[in-house]
Amino acid sequence: MRRNRKREYLRFGTVTKSFLACGCIAISGLGYVWQKNAIYRLGDDIKHREAALSSAQKRNAMLAAQLAHWQSPAELESRCQQYGLNLVAPKESQVVRLYEPGKEWDLQMANAPLPARPQTWPPSRNMQAKALARR
Repeated sequence: MRRNRKREYLRFGTVTKSFLACGCIAISGLGYVWQKNAIYRLGDDIKHREAALSSAQKRNAMLAAQLAHWQSPAELESRCQQYGLNLVAPKESQVVRLYEPGKEWDLQMANAPLPARPQTWPPSRNMQAKALARR
């Protein structure tokens, strides 16, 4: 006659495997939720930074336009007259124009030898130690 299964005890290996399987599934689920949350936070951070960048670019464009207006010759003349500075534009003979060398100067300087190092006096302790070692 067969025994009643209700009175049979659970085996330790079966219970352990069940708990391990449930634990792995729970850890995977928590990891998935954590990753989704991290993705959401990063997306939100990107949106905030893009909005800040956009507002900074708009402010930069506005300030550049304002600077261009303040540097215009007409505005400078009106400010000079307003404050009574009696400033005028320089004559052409008073202007000195300096020209920057081009790429040929850069190539010439790249191929130029380095200047020799000047000898220091009094000699450094390292040089004195070498001289004593030679004796």
